[in-house]
Amino acid sequence: MGDLRMANLEKLVKEVDHFLTSAKKSGVLPAAEDRDGSWKLRVSDDYMSAWLETYPSVGKGAPLDPWEIIDAIEGTGVLHLDREKVRNIVERCNGGGDTTGEDALVASGTPPLKPVEGTIDFLVPFEKVRLIDENDERSVDWKKIWTIPTVHAGTVIARVHPPREGESGIDIYGSSVPPPRPAPFRVKYGEGVIVSEENGVTEVLTARDLGQPVFRSGELDVLPVLVVDGDVNMLSGDIDFIGSVIVPGSVTEGFSVKAGRDVAVSGSVFNACVEAAGSCIVEGGIVGEHCEIRAGEDIRAGFVEYGLLTSGNAIEILGYTLFAALEARQSILVQGKNRRGIIGGVTTAGTMIKTLSAGSAMEPKTLLEAGRDAIGSRTIGELESKLGELAGMKKKIDLAMVSLRPETGCFEPENLSGEEKGKLLLLAEYHRKVESKMAELAERIEDERRAMLAERKGSPAVKIRDRIYPNVTVRIWESQVTVSSAESSVSYFFDRKTGTVQKGGY
Repeated sequence: MGDLRMANLEKLVKEVDHFLTSAKKSGVLPAAEDRDGSWKLRVSDDYMSAWLETYPSVGKGAPLDPWEIIDAIEGTGVLHLDREKVRNIVERCNGGGDTTGEDALVASGTPPLKPVEGTIDFLVPFEKVRLIDENDERSVDWKKIWTIPTVHAGTVIARVHPPREGESGIDIYGSSVPPPRPAPFRVKYGEGVIVSEENGVTEVLTARDLGQPVFRSGELDVLPVLVVDGDVNMLSGDIDFIGSVIVPGSVTEGFSVKAGRDVAVSGSVFNACVEAAGSCIVEGGIVGEHCEIRAGEDIRAGFVEYGLLTSGNAIEILGYTLFAALEARQSILVQGKNRRGIIGGVTTAGTMIKTLSAGSAMEPKTLLEAGRDAIGSRTIGELESKLGELAGMKKKIDLAMVSLRPETGCFEPENLSGEEKGKLLLLAEYHRKVESKMAELAERIEDERRAMLAERKGSPAVKIRDRIYPNVTVRIWESQVTVSSAESSVSYFFDRKTGTVQKGGY
C-alpha cells in the first residue's frame, strides 16, 4: 500500500514538472529573468544601528560579492562594520539561505551612558504609626508601635544628592551622541527645615526646631510639636496647637485638645474632647459618655467605654469597646485583647468591620453596620446646609443691588451718587465671592457623592473571629440580620443577587 502511494506521488511530481516546462515554452508562464544579487543597508533613525538586507541572484545573474559590499558600506562612512558578519550573510544569501531579522545587524554604535538621577536619603523615620497584625495575639509594646516621630533642633533629617551626568556615545558614523539630561530630585522645603551644602554638591536638610518630620506631596518640613507637661488639666488648660501634640499623661474630664496634625496620649482620655486633623493615638483608654474623639485620619486606642469616635480613615482598638459609638470612613478593627470585642453600642464602617467577638452573654443590643459612610453623609448634609445659607445671602445681595437701580429698572451706574457707587462695588464683590464659594461647595458635595457611590461598588463585610452573641444586628447597606443564637467564626457579606445579608465562614 505504501509503495503504491509513493508511486502515485512521483507520478504527480513528474506531471507538475512537465506542465511548468510546457507553460514556459508556450509563453503561458514567463521564463525567469536573469537578475544579479542585490543588497541595501537599512539604518535606524538614530544612526545607532544598521542592518544588511540581501537578495539572491536569479538565473544566470551574478552572485553577491561580500568585499564589494564591505567597501561600499565603509565608503559611506560607517564605522565598526562587522565584516565577518557581512561575509556570513552574503554566503547564506548566495546559498539560498534566510538573511533577515536581527542576524542581519552588521553595525552598531556605542550608546551613551545613562545619567544617574538625583536622589534623597531620609535619615529619620517619618511614619507615625505601624498597624499591628490582626492575627498576632502576642503581647504588644504600644510605645514602640504608636508614637509620633520627633526630631530635635539640628538633627540632620535628609540629604539630597545631585544627579550625575552621563557619558556621550558614538553612532555608526562616528558622531557624538549626547546622553539625556539627568533630572534632579525636586523637593520643596517648609519653614521647619534648614538647607545647607555638603562638599559643595549635596544638600543637607536639618531640623530648625523640635518637631515632627513630614514628607508629603513633594514637600519636606518639620512641623512644630507641643509636649504637654504631664496631664491636660487645670494647670495646662485646653490645648489648641497648630502642629502635633504629645500628652505624656492623660486628658482629664472637661478639657480638650485640638491639633493641626496628630495627637498622642500616653495615658487615657476621660470625658474629654480630642480633635486631630491627622491621627489620634491613645495608649490607654477612651472613657466616658461625654468623651469625643475626632480625627481626620486614623484613631488608635487601647479600649473604649462609651463615648464617640469619628475617623476619616480607620479605627483600631487593641482591647474592646463597651457601649460606644464608632464611625470610620474605611475600616474598624477591634483586636479583642483579653478575649473581648465589641460589646453594645453602634459601630459603623464604610468598608469593613473586624472584631474578635460581637455582643456578650448578657445579650446587650449591638449594631454592626458596614457599607455606610456615616461621616460622608453627615458631611454632605453640613455642606448642603452651608450652601443653603449662601444661597440666602446671595438673594439678599441681589435685592440690595436692585434697590440701587432707578425706578425704571434700567441699571445706569453713572446716575448713582458716589456713596451709592461705593455700595454697588462692594455688593458686586460680595456677590462674586458668594457665587465662587457656592460653586466650590457644590463641587465638594458632588465629590462626596461620587466617593460614596464608588464605595457602593465595593464589597463591605463584617467578620467575627471568635464568637457572635444573640441580639447583635449586622447591617450591610439596606439589608440586616439579627443573631438569635451564638455562633463562632463567621462573616457577613451582601449578596447582590438576592439583595440580602448572607453569612459565611470566617
